[in-house]
Amino acid sequence: MSGNGLPGPPRVEFRFLLSQVWGEPRDLKLSAEEMDARRDERVRAIVRFAYGSVPWYARAMRERGLVPADVEVAADLARLPVVEHGDLSSDGKAFLPRDADPERFLALPTSGSTMIPRTIYYDDEALVAGWAVKLRERAAREWHMRGDTRRYRSAILTLEGGPTRIRDRFRETVPAVWKLAPEELQISVFEDCEQVIEELREWRPRFLAGYGSAIGRLFRYLAATGADMPLPEVVSFGSDSLATEERRIVEEEFGIPVLGIYGSTEAMAIGFECGRGEGYHVHDDVTVVRIVDAAGRAVTPGESGSVLVSNLVNRGTVLLNARLGDIATPIEGPCPCGRSLPRIRLLEGRHAAWIEREGPLPLHQYHLFRRLKSLGISRWQVVHSSPSDFLVRIIPAVGQERERLDPAVRAAMADLVGPGAGITVEFPADLERSPNGKVLTYIRRDP
Repeated sequence: MSGNGLPGPPRVEFRFLLSQVWGEPRDLKLSAEEMDARRDERVRAIVRFAYGSVPWYARAMRERGLVPADVEVAADLARLPVVEHGDLSSDGKAFLPRDADPERFLALPTSGSTMIPRTIYYDDEALVAGWAVKLRERAAREWHMRGDTRRYRSAILTLEGGPTRIRDRFRETVPAVWKLAPEELQISVFEDCEQVIEELREWRPRFLAGYGSAIGRLFRYLAATGADMPLPEVVSFGSDSLATEERRIVEEEFGIPVLGIYGSTEAMAIGFECGRGEGYHVHDDVTVVRIVDAAGRAVTPGESGSVLVSNLVNRGTVLLNARLGDIATPIEGPCPCGRSLPRIRLLEGRHAAWIEREGPLPLHQYHLFRRLKSLGISRWQVVHSSPSDFLVRIIPAVGQERERLDPAVRAAMADLVGPGAGITVEFPADLERSPNGKVLTYIRRDP
């Protein structure tokens, strides 16, 4: 039973859990050819499922004269249409299996940083399959750790939301998972650095993970103040970027290996850094990554292109060839670590989540998003050009008057960033796009 007295989600069968976990980390045990065969088997299975059960793909494939037999290997996914953010936000139900009950799935909303919020639904077996390959990430970090790694403490700087919901779902459906997980302390990214350090002193984790921006803020503070705490043996970051200078501080000034984790709501397990070779290893037996140019053609090593992902394990929201908006390039050749997974180099990282302002704590974009959304604005963009100067670009909703919006936006921003900030409001015809075509709600221009 769930906490509200209603039946909870059914538990995942133990034999399925065992089938996913057994043999991991496969990327260190199987050859590239064996991993490719595993991937292509899943490609064929998900395409058959999409064609027979998912309205959007059934329609798109028939319009192109395609049947499942036309997609035999990962390269054949190029025959399917690209799923843009707008496709999913405008008709999300069409990506669910026909007659599916969304209540059966775990709903994970995207961050909305591009102002096209979407909800991705995951079935429980997809969550398990995605979690199982993360044992590869665990193996990569434990290579850098000393001594016994069977049980150790970890800490994560995180937001309430997706990660918490996934953990709660696991506790209900696959309680055996928690016997394999390190003891973990969750710390809110909204806590000030002194409080974070105090909690880490008490917990003494050997591994620290979290938002790249929160990791960077913590180690900048440590370097600037000389504050002391037991240092973790490995640090990993994801969700948003860890600035180059902040990464240098962690690696060079504190001597801690830093490993990036690449994931998204559309495909939770995409890739990871091993720390022994360049770039991210791609979990392509779970998530196929295609990097394409403006014409949709696959790029070659050394060329950059747009990242498309195909989630091979999710039977909730089925996404094949979904554009993330990230820019990457393929890396040729094997990694010194010996893993058989392909590698990519991310060329445009996830944008930082923190907005520096006057006062003890920076402002998280989440608060900015909520406040401006509450005004009923159609679209907006905040450009932060100096510590105290903000340009707010507004696309009003139908019927909204600029004369009323202007003071309302100024008042909302002053409440968030401080009354002494310089706030300019503009009403352009369109909003600025990043080099990869994204319209971001927050742009930081370093002076």
